Amino acid sequence: MQTNYLKYFVDVARHGSISAAANINFISSQGMSRSLGVLETELGCKLFRRTSNKMVLNRYGEALLPYASEMLRAQADMLACVAELSADEQRGEDDGVVAYLNNVCFDSAFFGPLVDSFDEVSARARYFQCDNDEVVEKLLSSDEGDPVIGLLCLFSIDEERNAHFVRSLQQQGFKYQPYLHSYDEVLVSKGSDLAKRPALSRADILSKRLIVPKGDIRRVVESKFGSDAISMVTSDNSFRFKVVAADEAISVVPAFYKLLDPLNIMRDNDLATVPMKDPYYLEIGFAARPEVLDSLFIKDFFSKLNSYYLAFSNSQYMTLITSDLTVYRPDGTFDERSDAESLNAIEDRFGISPRERDVFECLAEGDTAMAIADKLYISTATAKSHIYSIYKKLGIHSQNQLLGIVEVGKRS
Repeated sequence: MQTNYLKYFVDVARHGSISAAANINFISSQGMSRSLGVLETELGCKLFRRTSNKMVLNRYGEALLPYASEMLRAQADMLACVAELSADEQRGEDDGVVAYLNNVCFDSAFFGPLVDSFDEVSARARYFQCDNDEVVEKLLSSDEGDPVIGLLCLFSIDEERNAHFVRSLQQQGFKYQPYLHSYDEVLVSKGSDLAKRPALSRADILSKRLIVPKGDIRRVVESKFGSDAISMVTSDNSFRFKVVAADEAISVVPAFYKLLDPLNIMRDNDLATVPMKDPYYLEIGFAARPEVLDSLFIKDFFSKLNSYYLAFSNSQYMTLITSDLTVYRPDGTFDERSDAESLNAIEDRFGISPRERDVFECLAEGDTAMAIADKLYISTATAKSHIYSIYKKLGIHSQNQLLGIVEVGKRS
């Protein structure tokens, strides 16, 4: 007997409506009815009687509802107990860590590295998947000596929210370090007309139904395209990809997913990604207390992570951000490029136009918009316009981030 069927039973009883219960569980009314039918078959009895406008418990339903509610409470208590015991167990190990990973980051960016090459490192860590809110909550509720680290996925749409997360962590002694930048693309069926277009406008995207994961991505997509654009929300990525592959809906994934995709999900499901004409950007970063980031375990972790991502360092789909984490290598060495070589490589990778290259190189030298205007004999407004265009192409929001990309370019 599946516990989610029991939850559906409880929700229908609480709301008196199959459609209302279906909405809060993000499934169709038909799916809700089928699930209740399976449950009633397993129990050998009907649970409801239908009136003209409401689902009403019959005497079997009234008798069984308390048991269903208690089983759901027991399930929640069991999961909480396992999480607590796992955390206690991990705290007892000197060289391990408890990692709270944002669902989006783990599914699209870190599943491959963890299963492909981390071996002993991943075996010495305990991983929990959750949304940004819970990542921050778990870190802030940890004791000062706990070996915990969090992985956040911050979207450009959520600037105030992101600043609040980082500020809250820093106030409690945590250090936040960005790790990579990318942007979301639209996931479509290869047979779709949308797959043939170089980029999709807002109207293109709204012409199709959207299916999205729960949590952070749902909130971002709602903010970008409106809640009415979303036809289905699911935590089952395999199901989501199948719906898209059948051209029944479209979805979103980080652009670098096409590079990593260790299980060949996109290829096997006949999927394609298409850029948005007006994309939103994402930043993946780690948060931990300084002593955790300085531990040998974490250095070993990032040496392997960096080795994995260096294979994609020249990709247009993502950019590693220079920090204490991304520059770490087991031997501490780098193959340095010349300044000109690294700038040219970045300009080529991100499609910086000839006129923008002059502005880009001034920015890389640390010049302000006013200084660039004087140096290139253009107006300050024109300089700012070029700077905005460059930032947008690089998926960044500040000159400090641009300088970080330049630094990584010299070392990759």
